[in-house]
Amino acid sequence: MAIGDCHPDDARQVLTAALCDLSAGDPKHTAFGDIREDARWWAGRATPAELQEYVAEALRALGNKALCLEMRKRLFWSLWRSFTPAVQSAFLERAGAGGAN
Repeated sequence: MAIGDCHPDDARQVLTAALCDLSAGDPKHTAFGDIREDARWWAGRATPAELQEYVAEALRALGNKALCLEMRKRLFWSLWRSFTPAVQSAFLERAGAGGAN
């Protein structure tokens, strides 16, 4: 009843947090199956342009939704690990110079 009395934006935040909590034991399984396996299957067949566009749009969609900061951090970490040490160093050097130019 409390969620029903919330503003719709607040209700979405509460429900998102609850769903994340409920899936804490095994977050890859949902009522719809194994989302990680589905994602691996799709990503294995997608073109580089598709992958880039879906990842970029997914990051925008995560926005300020409940718990999505942690999700974006995990995505950033995955992206960071995909870079070679030389690319990581060049990035840090440029960022340390005060610019994302």
